Amino acid sequence: MNQAVVRGTGERVAPMLLALAALLWSGNFIAGRALGDSISAIGLNYLRWSLALLILLPLAYAEIRRSRAAIVASWRFLLALGLTGVAAFQIFVYKALEDTAVTNAILVLSTAPAVIMLFARIGLGESIRTLQWLGIGASFCGAVVLITHGDLGALRDLRLGAGELWMLAAVPTWALYSVLLRRRPQSLPQRSLLALSALIGLVWMTPLVLVSPGVLVVDWSVEVVAGVAYVALGASVAAFFCWNRGVQLIGPGRAGIYLHLMPVFGPLLAFLLLGESLAAYHLAGAVLVFTGIGLTQLGARRA
Repeated sequence: MNQAVVRGTGERVAPMLLALAALLWSGNFIAGRALGDSISAIGLNYLRWSLALLILLPLAYAEIRRSRAAIVASWRFLLALGLTGVAAFQIFVYKALEDTAVTNAILVLSTAPAVIMLFARIGLGESIRTLQWLGIGASFCGAVVLITHGDLGALRDLRLGAGELWMLAAVPTWALYSVLLRRRPQSLPQRSLLALSALIGLVWMTPLVLVSPGVLVVDWSVEVVAGVAYVALGASVAAFFCWNRGVQLIGPGRAGIYLHLMPVFGPLLAFLLLGESLAAYHLAGAVLVFTGIGLTQLGARRA
C-alpha cells in the first residue's frame, strides 16, 4: 500500500482512537475513587488486569504462538511496558485517588502531555515546534478551566498532599510508557503486545500481593463488581488498545495532548446522560482544549 495512504489513514484514525481512550479513562478515575473504600489500590489493579488477561489471552493466543521469536527478542521491551503502563502507573493512580479528589488527580495528570512531548524529544528525537508548545499551553489552560469550574482562584487552595504526590509519580511513568510504545517491533502484533503487557504487569505485582495478601480482600457488592468489570473491560482492554494503536500511528508527542479531553468528557456525559446544565466555562474550556489539539497536530505536521 502507498505510504502516503497509510499515513493519511493514520491521521484520520488516530484521533478517534485516542479520544475514545480518554473517554474510557475518564470513567476509570471515577471508578477508582468510588472503589477506594472497598479494595486497596494494589488489589484493584491486580484484579483489573487479571480479568483483562482472561479476556485477552484467548484473543491473542494464536498470534503469540506465531510471534514467539519476536517475543523472545523483545523481552526487555515487554518487561518495561508491563512495569510502567500496567503495574506502576495504575497503582500510582489508584493510590492517589485514595487520598485526593478526582478533579485534583486529573489536574495533575493534565501536565502529562507536556512531559510526554519532552520525553519523546529526548528518547526518540522528535522535533518540537513552537506551535506544538502553544497547543499544549492552550489545551492545558482549557483543562484547568474545566477542572476548576472556571474559578481559577481555586488553584490557590490546591495543596500537594499524598494523593497529588502519587499522581506526580504517575505522570512521568505514563510518559515513559507512551514513548516506549513507539519502539514496538513491527513483528509484534497489537493484541499480543497488550496481552503480554498485562501478563508481565501481573508478574511485577505478584510479589506485592504475596507480601501483603490482605490487599486482595474485597468488600464485594453489585457496585464493586460493576466497577471492577468496567476498569477491566473498558479502561484496560479497550482503552489500552486504542491508546497503544493511536500512539504508534502518530507518535507519543502528538498523542499525549488527547489526555486533556478527559475533563471535557465529564461534563459532556453529565449533560447527555443526566440532564445537567452546561455553563459558559464548559464551552470556554472545551474551545481551548480543541484549539490546543489543533495547534499541536498542525505543528507536528509542519515538523
